[in-house]
Amino acid sequence: MFSGGLDSSALAFWKRPDACLTIDYGQRPARGEIAAAKAICDELGLRHELLTVDLQALGSGSLAGKEPSGLARAEEFWPFRNQMLITLAGMRFLSEGLKEILIGAVSTDVHADGKAPFLRGIDRLMSLQEGGVTVTAPARALHPRRLLEVSGFPRSLVDLTFSCHVMEYPCGRCRGCEKHLETVDRLKTKGGETAEVI
Repeated sequence: MFSGGLDSSALAFWKRPDACLTIDYGQRPARGEIAAAKAICDELGLRHELLTVDLQALGSGSLAGKEPSGLARAEEFWPFRNQMLITLAGMRFLSEGLKEILIGAVSTDVHADGKAPFLRGIDRLMSLQEGGVTVTAPARALHPRRLLEVSGFPRSLVDLTFSCHVMEYPCGRCRGCEKHLETVDRLKTKGGETAEVI
């Protein structure tokens, strides 16, 4: 599962999957995600695929350009989003012998579908069905900065990543942009010294 954000990009660099799938499900920042994902896959020599399924009418919050739901802790909440994305990825690749779906969940995720109970449940659900597909989140216990360190993701590629929740260009104000900027700012200083300019 590849959005072109920092976390999924670091995971792709680290684990080198057979394919990186970006799904345009009707989210407002889809064009930015697609451009970033394609650029990063081109740089890394990874296979990139795009799947378009218009589910915008079923969304909520800032990702859908609608009022936030009162059910979640953050305004970008989209009901059952990771479940939907994982299901679509399974549908797309099962006929090609799919065995594992990797998702970029990290320790700072606030939504239930990025936390361990959901991840255990969806892994079990997918493995019970034809094909026996597993779902893993190798960075689930890692902070995003630690993921970048562990993966060895090149600083030269950080500017290609995209994390905005509301536009096809970084707005600089949404939670996704704020997380991105904070992570990049922390990368710029290491041990009191300015690291390689990003």
